[in-house]
Amino acid sequence: MNWREYQAEQRVVELGHRFISYVDAGRGEPLVLLHGIPTWGFLWSGLLPALSLTHRVLIPDLLGYGYSDRREGFDRSIARQAEALDAWMDRLGVRDAVVVGHDIGGGIAQHLAIRFPRRVSRLCLMNSICFDSWPIEMMVQLGHPAVVKRLSARALQRMLRLALKRTGFATAPPDGVLDGLLAPYATEVGKTSLVRDAAALDTNQTQELVPRLPHMGVPTRIIWGVEDTFQPVKWGERLAWEIPGARLVRVEHARHFLMWDQPHAVMTALYGFLGVEERPRLEGLQGSSS
Repeated sequence: MNWREYQAEQRVVELGHRFISYVDAGRGEPLVLLHGIPTWGFLWSGLLPALSLTHRVLIPDLLGYGYSDRREGFDRSIARQAEALDAWMDRLGVRDAVVVGHDIGGGIAQHLAIRFPRRVSRLCLMNSICFDSWPIEMMVQLGHPAVVKRLSARALQRMLRLALKRTGFATAPPDGVLDGLLAPYATEVGKTSLVRDAAALDTNQTQELVPRLPHMGVPTRIIWGVEDTFQPVKWGERLAWEIPGARLVRVEHARHFLMWDQPHAVMTALYGFLGVEERPRLEGLQGSSS
């Protein structure tokens, strides 16, 4: 599935004056997948076919990201994103779900589990922001307001593409993946929205959760690409230490985008956490090639 085919599957739900675009596929227990920055729901497209065989898979674009509302004038912080997702689940009639979060999506998932515990039946964090592990320097620079005028959308695309290709993947990503991950930000509107997204990254919003992590009661699995330089595995180890009963699964030969580097290993870890006993064949999953 290329990014245009994925986008064609998206639906839209209004939340007051804003809207969220999302994919809703499969049947069964709800499974919510949350992306990070600078990506969108397409991040999960490689795993979607397999996961939708066993679950109802719901993949929102965060507000200000992808093809959700990208207009000016609203709070894009992870705390507000969690509140928007609570309202989104309510609109869809989803009482609770297994929530999987990657990158800042993992920070949002932590907010959901702590502030809206009724929404999260189980929690999975993948190479997630946490504590004061973020924002990384590249995102700090991206969030400077002057970037909107200083860089064209094309120049920003080149910079992000180079940075993600060099350090985000353990090996070369499959054809079309980088173009797909960055597609929503190829226009001036998308570029400006992404700069606003980066400006909203605030380490205090995970630091405030630290005292509450040891009191979390939701079953938690942490899956980490051990070669990640954006969010090193030491943060996954600390999360596993702080959250009661959490277990860390290390994925070898994978960096930040572990779901593309090692899809079979990630799916195996997910199926184990989800309790899927009769597992579909995974031969169709495409990972990075050397």
